[in-house]
Amino acid sequence: MGAVEALLSVLLSSTVGTGAGFCTGLVPGLHVNNLAAVVVASSASFVGLFCLIGSLSGYSEVALLVACFLVAAMVAHMFSESVVATYLGIPSGDNVSLLPAHRLAKEGLGRSAIRSSANGSLAGAIAGLLFMVPVCMFLGPPINAYSALKGVMALVVGGLSVVLVVSEGLGKPSAMKRIAGAAAFFLMAGLVGYVVLDTDYFAASLPDFPWIHPSYVPRSSLLLPLFAGLFGIPTLLLSLGPSCGREKTSEQPVVADMDLRPGIGVKEVLTSSIGGVLVGWIPGVTSGSSATLCANAVKGIAPEGGKREEAARFIWIYSAISSCGAVLSVGALFLIARARSGIMQAVVFFMGGSTIEVRGIGTIGPMCAILLSMLAAAMLSHAMIHGISGTLLTRLQGLLCSRRTAAVSMGFVVALVLFLTGTRGGLLLVVAMTLGLLPPLCGLRRINLMGCLLLPICVTFLMY
Repeated sequence: MGAVEALLSVLLSSTVGTGAGFCTGLVPGLHVNNLAAVVVASSASFVGLFCLIGSLSGYSEVALLVACFLVAAMVAHMFSESVVATYLGIPSGDNVSLLPAHRLAKEGLGRSAIRSSANGSLAGAIAGLLFMVPVCMFLGPPINAYSALKGVMALVVGGLSVVLVVSEGLGKPSAMKRIAGAAAFFLMAGLVGYVVLDTDYFAASLPDFPWIHPSYVPRSSLLLPLFAGLFGIPTLLLSLGPSCGREKTSEQPVVADMDLRPGIGVKEVLTSSIGGVLVGWIPGVTSGSSATLCANAVKGIAPEGGKREEAARFIWIYSAISSCGAVLSVGALFLIARARSGIMQAVVFFMGGSTIEVRGIGTIGPMCAILLSMLAAAMLSHAMIHGISGTLLTRLQGLLCSRRTAAVSMGFVVALVLFLTGTRGGLLLVVAMTLGLLPPLCGLRRINLMGCLLLPICVTFLMY
């Protein structure tokens, strides 16, 4: 079988995945892991589709083609979701803690926020590829630093959690009060996460819908209502005020957009690469928590508040960390058999059954094909984002900033939660949503709610 046929098949699968992921990223409330779940649930249909793609180019490794489709969709989704993240769910009042993208959108610089995100995502993907070999050699064979870290992983995760909470008060008035509030929200979210991840709540005896298994729902499926309640629904609810921020989101003249130059240098690239390593290899660390940690290491980055350029720089670093972490997670998958996302779990499903046997020269080919797919998706998605016309972006902005879209998105998420997780998920959604509303109303960062993952993971490593 020729290398040309294999290359054409991988690129074709990547192109299809890029289109699918780019579209799902523009759908409010639809996470890329939902796409992974659909692909796994419809595995027979997707295998048939990629058998057809393979037959057109003379390539027979169908499982690898599906994997290339999935990772390309994940990368493309990261690019296009920046449009939704910028314009959907802008809080209606000025007394609510604002995300950087929402702040720029309210000042008429939403287009700059989207471009900063796209530029950061592309740079992060390239940085992940450049650092792949040294990171894998350090954390995997021959040095095997990750194996050494496993023995002290509770301390690593706990230390990162402490830094995350303490950073809430750095350089701000009433620092101790803010740190205490952040710690309280971190612990409350951690308690909710512990119930979801480490107890038998998933098998609680509750009356449920006819289509739900009478004894349990998959534990992993409860992550949907957990994160939707902590982060998604509260953002939408806060945007349903009298104005929905609409009078402040009309784009200003292009000259204002051109004046916003984040100013990215080597320090920002290296910092986002370190953040990507944390996301790709350390359990429980997300792009948001990693970006918040890294923002304290680089001057001129403002997760909340600060100058426009500082907000744009944070958006760039957040996006770079997300894409860099996604690329480096491929190394974690093939070297230590750890899937750090729903997409990677789907890759394992198609390529390795319950796991991927990682050691041996035979894994280099599939790994390179997957990395090529991610690079191709990043380059194509970057071009698509920058190619969106001003007219189309204005229409998307008007649609996403409307209260109707926020309400429909919220209804879609609630319906999806009830359909997939039944009453267990519904109750969890209410509890998580109540908790998720409090930090922005108190002027604190939502990222403190990542205790829902970090605390249970820390407890798990302490116990075992």
